[in-house]
Amino acid sequence: MTTGKTRYRAKALVAIVALAAFRLLAETMPPLPEGAFTYAVIPDTQSYDGEGRHTKRGRAPGVGPTKNAQLDAIVDWLVANAEKENILFVSHTGDIVDVDNDFQWRFASNAMSRLDGRLPYAVVPGNHDMKASSGDTTLFQKYFPASRYAGNAWYAATFPGFTNSAGLFVSGNNANTICLFAQGREKFAVVHLECNAPDSVLAWAEKELAKYPDRHVIVATHQDLGAIESKNGRTLRKETSELSKEELEKFEPDLSIYGRMKWHKCHSKDGNSGLDIWNKFTSRLKNVFLVVSGDQGMIGISRVDERGVHGNMVYSLMQDTGRGYIRIFRFIPSEKVVRCYTIDPRNGGELVHSFYVWRDDLWFNFELPYPGTEGERPAPPKMGAEAGVYIPPERGKLEACAAVPSDDPIAMRKVEWKGMGNVRDLGGLPGLGGRRVRKGRIYRSSGLNENADYRVPGTKNARPKSEWKGPGATRIKPEAAKYVVETLGVKTDLDLRGDGETFGMTGSPLGDKVRWVNIPSAEYGGIFKKKGREAFIVDFKVFLDETNYPIVFHCIAGADRTGSLACVLNGLLGVDADLLHRDWQYTWTGRKNPKNAPEKFWEQLMVGFSAFEGATLNAKIENFVLSCGFTADDIAKFRKLMLE
Repeated sequence: MTTGKTRYRAKALVAIVALAAFRLLAETMPPLPEGAFTYAVIPDTQSYDGEGRHTKRGRAPGVGPTKNAQLDAIVDWLVANAEKENILFVSHTGDIVDVDNDFQWRFASNAMSRLDGRLPYAVVPGNHDMKASSGDTTLFQKYFPASRYAGNAWYAATFPGFTNSAGLFVSGNNANTICLFAQGREKFAVVHLECNAPDSVLAWAEKELAKYPDRHVIVATHQDLGAIESKNGRTLRKETSELSKEELEKFEPDLSIYGRMKWHKCHSKDGNSGLDIWNKFTSRLKNVFLVVSGDQGMIGISRVDERGVHGNMVYSLMQDTGRGYIRIFRFIPSEKVVRCYTIDPRNGGELVHSFYVWRDDLWFNFELPYPGTEGERPAPPKMGAEAGVYIPPERGKLEACAAVPSDDPIAMRKVEWKGMGNVRDLGGLPGLGGRRVRKGRIYRSSGLNENADYRVPGTKNARPKSEWKGPGATRIKPEAAKYVVETLGVKTDLDLRGDGETFGMTGSPLGDKVRWVNIPSAEYGGIFKKKGREAFIVDFKVFLDETNYPIVFHCIAGADRTGSLACVLNGLLGVDADLLHRDWQYTWTGRKNPKNAPEKFWEQLMVGFSAFEGATLNAKIENFVLSCGFTADDIAKFRKLMLE
């Protein structure tokens, strides 16, 4: 790569920004500055269900109408905010569909049609949008032909097509286009290139763009940044698949394997890789400013800042998180800056701060110099409040979230069990239909005894089970245990800890009158994975059996596994999103020495629920539980047990 260039790369998987209703204060973009205008970028939208869905890797065929909640949410947000955000143009960077079939194309066409006549937009064929090896885009052209956009002043040109080395006529009829947008003297041209555009397409695009020397150029294509070598495409997933939560938080990927891609997926030997397109085309343009792309879900988010052959700085940004986040570029001429945001349209346009192993907001919400004003070196991207990003109290000073009023409904549920910390009644909060969650039925707590001394097999310095020490020393004092059993009547100790943490245990620290149920469980994003879901199913069956009540459930700290399960239980009971979030936060904010709640963990839980249908968090939680094989009758039974 070019010597002396500035490179920034980042990110993929497990944590988006918390949903708007699920923070104490919503983090959304600040008001649009006067005179500013917006360019929006839609990432890969291949999340289809129903008839025509993807059936590879053993997935069962879809049933019912074809649907795509992510694409619907994206279009809804764009339509609702077109005027407020002064959106002048929208680019879709490809993989519009997951499977090149009429079912998905028909849905995509109908969804995007809501922008027709409202917002200028263009779509780029990705590798899923064509017969990849040949570059055949027949269905794309059927649903998104050039005739759909012809007659619009902003639709400047479309590549006529060519006969490739295999004798097929490809790349024409809206597969590659040039579109225009402007506000006053601020003029832009966006060239949309199909995935791995062949040489004849690049030659056409360079010739057409020469007609617009006074316009800043944006290149929107499907494949640009990613794993430099194809063999490294799955490296990040492999490296992180077996890591514990703690290890994942400290994990630093090998950035040397990520950058402009040297390999390609489409057009066989005629296709150009991301690096080829840079060398043959993008770097040669005097007035190019920005490159946007998708495709690389294994990595998720990347960035490369690199100067072209004319010395102009080009900012290349890739996004494919699989979550339907939108990139928002606010051009602010009066300040000579471009503020870039990553938002979640399914949750009111809330800002996204982190994803997977990448935890630095620098890559999600940042500032770029206005095109043509960066000077000899680009200004370093600004973060947080400097870039106009709203920072809620919990990300700022601790004092803003430490004090909990004595009459707070969360704090009033705190229970004192001598020797224990973080104990509270699950009940006491307003629930479904104006009813209240019963108190004295379910308690959540930290561990009743300490963890055993162990190392998880397969990790560094692993020790055989024969050397593990356990069970851990009891935390709860004898008088407190007697009170819990004899006065509160607790019958079941649901222990969410893993085998290593409970090694040597045969019963509950509360005594032999209490049934000990040990179900190694997951937390946050983990509950949506196979083992996490299996554990949740067994956990929830405990709460469906009336003979188990009253119940105390816990992990070791009562924060993560316990907090995640508490959120699901109270969510099913109709406790609203704000109280669910505050209840989770209280583990940290309700201490004698309060701390900031680690919001990134809550965000992992919220991103999992965001994959389920529902207008509210409660509805999404209910659909998650139903997806685990439970029925509406099961949920009704639980509500009957727990609502008064």
